[in-house]
Amino acid sequence: MNNSETASHQFGVLRPPFRLLTGISLVGVGLLAGILVMLIVDRPPQGTQLAEIRLVERAAGPEMPSSETELLPALTLSSAFRNVARSAVESVVSISTEPGWHSYLWASETDAIRNSEGSGVVISPQGHIVTNHHLIENAGRLHVLFADKREYEAYTVGIDRTTDIAVIQIVLSSGENIPAMMIGDSETLQLGDWVLAVGNPLELNSTVTAGIVSAVGRSMDIIDADFGVEDFIQTDAAINPGNSGGALVNLSGELIGINTAIATNSGFYEGYGFAIPVNLVVRVASDLIEFGEFRRGYMGAVPSDMSAKLAQALGMAAVRGVFLDQIYNGGAAEIAGLRPGDVVFEVDGRPVNRPNQLQSEILLKRPYSTVDITYWREGQIDTLQVRLLGHDHPGVAGWLLEMGYRPPREMRTARYLDRWGLVVRDKSEEDEAQYGGLEGIIIQRVTHQEEMEYLKAGVLIERIDGRTVNSVKEAVKQLRDADQTTRLAIRDPWNIPRMVSISARND
Repeated sequence: MNNSETASHQFGVLRPPFRLLTGISLVGVGLLAGILVMLIVDRPPQGTQLAEIRLVERAAGPEMPSSETELLPALTLSSAFRNVARSAVESVVSISTEPGWHSYLWASETDAIRNSEGSGVVISPQGHIVTNHHLIENAGRLHVLFADKREYEAYTVGIDRTTDIAVIQIVLSSGENIPAMMIGDSETLQLGDWVLAVGNPLELNSTVTAGIVSAVGRSMDIIDADFGVEDFIQTDAAINPGNSGGALVNLSGELIGINTAIATNSGFYEGYGFAIPVNLVVRVASDLIEFGEFRRGYMGAVPSDMSAKLAQALGMAAVRGVFLDQIYNGGAAEIAGLRPGDVVFEVDGRPVNRPNQLQSEILLKRPYSTVDITYWREGQIDTLQVRLLGHDHPGVAGWLLEMGYRPPREMRTARYLDRWGLVVRDKSEEDEAQYGGLEGIIIQRVTHQEEMEYLKAGVLIERIDGRTVNSVKEAVKQLRDADQTTRLAIRDPWNIPRMVSISARND
């Protein structure tokens, strides 16, 4: 092999012999000459109309398939896109917010200023809508607009900063139905799967874009909260401001993620968007609906990435698993027998190879549930059971304090008590000034107790069936098991106390 051929192989390009190049050149010259002759011969005579020159006719394309079945994949994909888009937009809403609780008492509908726009997904026929916490965190009033132009006022059911998930609810009339989106399984997602992003970007309502799943298990360090967990689905479906809280759906029309963030330098779509997996969304949303808060289990360990250098130092044959940097005293991991330096391979049979994967698997479990942890220690692989603890456990409370963790100040949220026809909220600073040191919660709106003369917005509920109520959480707990009729001790803004009875809605 000569020097020229050696250089050609080095750069991955095989150069043809000179004789072949000469032959190709001669053929090219011949073709060029032929084209020139044809142009001269076929030139239209002087005065011919330009429209008669037939250069703009459609060129003959490739030979069509001999059978219609050969077109089926493309037609099926297009049909799937249409069907999914048509159904998905019915369950994806536009959410706009207004700031400040004072607007409820002093601002009229025409005075209200909407300062934030985003999206949400209907997940229950009762009007529950899942969205992003960051969309509503500073909201006072929430408006929901459907694709068919129906508009509702909404109320916050619960929020979770650690996953950036929130649930709100709209007030429905008796017998009214709204379309809830089917829930999929984000664990079945694979790279290259087609997905559609549905939302309201840039104030363009009911927008649908298509792309593929380009990665899973992404951690972007964008959730600014203690014990925040990121396990994003990455997609190249176009996502822009306003898509937050919208749906990522598969070609079966199932919700598989909630669109949350984009990777961008400009503030707009630059190729990649990120969604919270629906399995995590369902886990958090179900707690928010039932308890008003997300109740998570704690393992009591600090995980870190495995590297080739660390694996070699540990004597591991391959780079896999999650290294446990630290085990907290009195935590679930220590009680179960895990030690610092152990490498976790699996959680309940699911492989974990990144810290956020381990965190996400634990997050899907409820407090005081048991998980099987498969781990590596000093050349041996073993499995043990870990009973996760709740934040109310003394051991967890202790190491949370050691870490300097303080629960964030709870956002004043409104809760729609649909069975009782009331929307209630915790007291604001304005309410504190109005009612002084009186304990209780505030009526924000009355939906089907309108005949009650004294039940109005701004009224303080002090007691429910004789028991003092200090928060919306307490009210929800007391009313959950109440009889068909219950008595409220209320006080109006003029400090006049009254007792009223309210009846539960039968539908």
